[in-house]
Amino acid sequence: MMTELVLVEGISDVQLISYYLQNVYGWKHERDNMLGIEPLDEHEQIESLSKNGNQLVLCGVGGNGKFAHFVEQHRINHMIVEEDISSLMVVTDRDEASDAKIRSQINDALEQISVESNRWKDNAIQDSFGQAKSIYTYLLIIPANEKGALERVIIDALNDVPEETALIQEVEQFIDALKAGLVPDLKQINNANKATVGTFFSVRYPKKAMRSFGVFISKIDWSKSASLNQLFLPFQCFGKDKPSEN
Repeated sequence: MMTELVLVEGISDVQLISYYLQNVYGWKHERDNMLGIEPLDEHEQIESLSKNGNQLVLCGVGGNGKFAHFVEQHRINHMIVEEDISSLMVVTDRDEASDAKIRSQINDALEQISVESNRWKDNAIQDSFGQAKSIYTYLLIIPANEKGALERVIIDALNDVPEETALIQEVEQFIDALKAGLVPDLKQINNANKATVGTFFSVRYPKKAMRSFGVFISKIDWSKSASLNQLFLPFQCFGKDKPSEN
């Protein structure tokens, strides 16, 4: 049995990744997690999933720049040594930072292990009794090859889903038209992407326009998105032995 830990930025990331894992890879929602991790405030979200006796603990750390704080407050470095954790994945937004800078920031928060971008890394460490143990790590930066955050990933995925392509493209054109004069804040990439996603879901499901983001996530067949399937391909390794290039 494996217990695996995934740290992501915010609540929307937890909702999308959890829904994807349940509907594409067959994970099931669980009420509790074996690590005893609970949210410390309203900005954090913890979700537990299980499959074939394995458990995955998905943690929304509270937002951009909160990884180090979450690791410290929840004593993640201590858990890595003392608990039976087989892997740690970090999923973070690219925004406008380089891979090297993002990787350095994550590794600064970790003690006996480190992460590499886009590959599973085998970290050989010792527990408090001096016994050897192995922790696999993975750093997934989204989007894969462009600036932005989760919203850009969702836009790209919607463009892949045949039933949603026409509408998302119309919404993108509408948001572009607003940048010129009415809403200059939309010239900032992340603002434009957030507005695009929000407008798309509000128009696509007008009766649910005031509902939470999680309600909208569950309405889309994300398995039809080639870009999302490719981006989330590392998720297929959860609950299995990890490939290693070491």
